Amino acid sequence: MVTGTGKVALGHVAFRVRDIEASIRWYAAAFGAREAFRARRPDGSPQLVYLELVPGQFIELFPGGKNPIVEPEEPRGYAHTCLVVDDLTATLAHLADLGVVPAEPPRVGRAGQRLAFVADPDGNRLELMAIPPDSSLYRPA
Repeated sequence: MVTGTGKVALGHVAFRVRDIEASIRWYAAAFGAREAFRARRPDGSPQLVYLELVPGQFIELFPGGKNPIVEPEEPRGYAHTCLVVDDLTATLAHLADLGVVPAEPPRVGRAGQRLAFVADPDGNRLELMAIPPDSSLYRPA
């Protein structure tokens, strides 16, 4: 989108995770994410890691997550992160091989997209969405 300040795009989503190396492996196995950048603390331990899903789209991981977020009833604010996939059925089959099962069966959304929700190892809610050409959300590349 173009605003008075120029083009605006979503650059990344950030998660604090319990075990950063395990999360890196999980996102690589689940979605083919590649480590793009790692910052280290003075003692050499990881401070943050950027994983690239596709060129220019990242998940940022911070180590040291200890307490899971407990959602109150009808919370306000952040709800989930959406990852667009080419083929939802194939993606869910691949994730099933990794032991990841959707919270509910896949369904068709109001805009004609196919979607399902899964969670990463830290319980971060991920919407997986496939957008067919007849969806009002479809934007050709």
